[in-house]
Amino acid sequence: MPSTTSSIREFTPGRDGRPAVLCFPHAGGCASFFRSWQGLLPGARVHAVQYPGREDRITQDHPASLTALARAVADEVLASGEAYSVLFGHSMGAYVAFETARLLERAGRPVPVLVVSSAAAPSLRPPVPFEDTADVLGYLGRYEPLSIELLQDDELMELLLEYIKADLRLVAHYGGYEDARISSRLVAVAGEDDIPEIRTRFAQWSGHTSGAFTPIVLPGGHFYLRTEPPFPLISDALARSAAAAAPSAP
Repeated sequence: MPSTTSSIREFTPGRDGRPAVLCFPHAGGCASFFRSWQGLLPGARVHAVQYPGREDRITQDHPASLTALARAVADEVLASGEAYSVLFGHSMGAYVAFETARLLERAGRPVPVLVVSSAAAPSLRPPVPFEDTADVLGYLGRYEPLSIELLQDDELMELLLEYIKADLRLVAHYGGYEDARISSRLVAVAGEDDIPEIRTRFAQWSGHTSGAFTPIVLPGGHFYLRTEPPFPLISDALARSAAAAAPSAP
């Protein structure tokens, strides 16, 4: 069982030669959001980041900043010796994944492919409320309204809103990305029915890599990956990573 102070959850522990994907959840999301992906991506080992303050880390303090959160993840990756082929970040997770990729590259461990999903380029992200409950619920409603059952459960809502607000505060205060670039191949994904602020601004991630950039639009809204996870593009990213790492023929 993983330590509650660690960030990374391995749905298939151990290293068996398959490439590894590290997934970063959305604001309010948990590592378990990606648990089913392991059975659906048999050619890879799927790992996910567990943010402090939820599930098995419920007693841990929320991070001071988005970059501090990324630093904790990067430090754990470096200490583990794991060489991830793909980082996949959804919504808020896109920014955490990007910052993690930057830190890994600075440490001499660049990630071949970064996939940023359902997120406007950092400088173009829409304003994010994180204090007033009504504002936060209205904001969430634009992306994926909470269920009536959840809204009527006061105790669960209080807990959920605590870490959603903490995550949104990280995004609202996220800075320092001006002129930030990585060398990884960068794939930006958006749902064709996502909010306009994302649909029209996700392609500007191109300015954050010196490597290849690919924008992709998929059917669905902000949470398109609930019903149609982007496995083909992840499999393609894994194949590209493997090809780039393969030794050249003599």
